[in-house]
Amino acid sequence: MLCSRCLGSVEYPPKNICCVCGRGLDFDYDIETGDAYSCGECLNQPPAYEQLRHALAYSGPVRDIIHAFKFSGRAHLWRGLAALAEERLLDWLSEWPGAMVIPVPLAPRKLFTRGYNPPYLLARHFADKAGLVMADGAIRRIRATTPQFGLNAGERAENVKGAFAIHDGRALEGRRVILFDDIFTTGATVRECVKTIRKAKPEAVRVAALCRAGF
Repeated sequence: MLCSRCLGSVEYPPKNICCVCGRGLDFDYDIETGDAYSCGECLNQPPAYEQLRHALAYSGPVRDIIHAFKFSGRAHLWRGLAALAEERLLDWLSEWPGAMVIPVPLAPRKLFTRGYNPPYLLARHFADKAGLVMADGAIRRIRATTPQFGLNAGERAENVKGAFAIHDGRALEGRRVILFDDIFTTGATVRECVKTIRKAKPEAVRVAALCRAGF
């Protein structure tokens, strides 16, 4: 369980977000018209995925919990983090019945050392809750990379370039796919994973992230 201090300090995405990348928009709209608005970046340079949604801000106590979850062997913390994120992600995930959920994979050596893959624990929970299909192993990490933490955007992109490969393209062909990650920062890892998934010719690709650095 997470402490009451943590629960009271959780920051959620703003109401008015880009309908593609989920980033907060630079303008407000008070009347719900049913229209969808995109940010300038997505209009000028659409991403390879159809939509991205995140549940929590990567800040404050949540950031500390994520770090403990990812780097301190405290795998049990996924339960509290998932509970905080359900209200923001579950309905959106459920909009795609039959979709395949792929967690961002770890390199085999890192998985052996850590003992668990954080995105997998979260993806499995949300796939079960939304009635979706887990496709763990559909893509794999074919080379080890240095930790992304502390790298700038260019270094992150170079670090993960060519790091992923399709394991079973037939399982993804013509399917709706949801890539699941724990933290979305510059998007370098997500972009490389989506680029890899696209090689299998899926119908469409969405991205779900537990946390996002910067709205």
